[in-house]
Amino acid sequence: MTTDHISWGTNLITFYDAAYWGLPPEITHPQWVAAFLASPFSFFEQMLDGVREAGLEGVELAPAPAGFEAALAAYGSAGAFTESLDRRGLTLTSSYAPGRQLVGEAMADPELCARADAYVHAHCRFLVDMGADTIVMGNVSRSRFGNDSPDDTATAADFEEPVDREVHERFAEHMNRLGRIAGKYDVKIAIHTDAYSVCSRNNDIATVLSLTDPDTVQLCPDAGHITLDGGDAVQVLSDHIDRIPTMHWKDCFCPLSGHVLRGDQKERHAQMLKNFRVLGSGIVDWTRWMHVLADAEWEGWATEEIDNSPDPVGELRRGRQYFNDVLAPIYR
Repeated sequence: MTTDHISWGTNLITFYDAAYWGLPPEITHPQWVAAFLASPFSFFEQMLDGVREAGLEGVELAPAPAGFEAALAAYGSAGAFTESLDRRGLTLTSSYAPGRQLVGEAMADPELCARADAYVHAHCRFLVDMGADTIVMGNVSRSRFGNDSPDDTATAADFEEPVDREVHERFAEHMNRLGRIAGKYDVKIAIHTDAYSVCSRNNDIATVLSLTDPDTVQLCPDAGHITLDGGDAVQVLSDHIDRIPTMHWKDCFCPLSGHVLRGDQKERHAQMLKNFRVLGSGIVDWTRWMHVLADAEWEGWATEEIDNSPDPVGELRRGRQYFNDVLAPIYR
């Protein structure tokens, strides 16, 4: 569904619920990835059918396993993947990159910069072949959580303390380097505002954007993640609208302090999901959000994202209906 100004897509993470695929709900993330990669073509095809059935027009590739490398493995080439999208009237809008690994690990070990650079080169070549121009880049956790060895002793203070300026500067240095690579392909990197990261709260976002090149490093605000981390998503949109090529329209029930999350990355994510909501059923002020877009005459792709939805087609339709009934008339 489109208006004259906004086109709708979804990130394929919306289709990641294990039970939706008939897999045990307690499946670990590595097991889910293994199941997907054992038959990536069939998984992609069902996901794309679901996007079309929901009435959307765009697809954003997701965190592993449904990322660009898996799409190439499934279809054999960017051209074959394009043909699959075309048959359904779909467009690749953007593609996710794992900033926690690419940027976070390179910040810890500079020898890994070459790996991150090579990944961005390959990702950009894929996007150019697909006719897309935006990498949505995850970013770096603000506290002591890791992926393999999470620190379950984190306290509220660990999340309340401001991010050190030096951390922001080092993060921005890496983003600028990757942005320069992307710029060679006329591709933009849009930082995703992951909750509990160094670029999710209003002041942190402003600092990071002040330290990065606006021509190549931009922003993908996720309203649900910003709200979960206690921020004002509408203010972020208003403050930085000129640096936003795409955005994630996720709702949120209420803020949640990061220090209460426990377990590995998948377990923490599962706890966060309890606070995320379908568009229009949380506390994000979407009316103000829409007025910001209208005032700025913003045009582009809106990504309706519902991580691991148990009913992806139904929930995507519900969010789209809310947009059509309540929000679209604000910006005609």
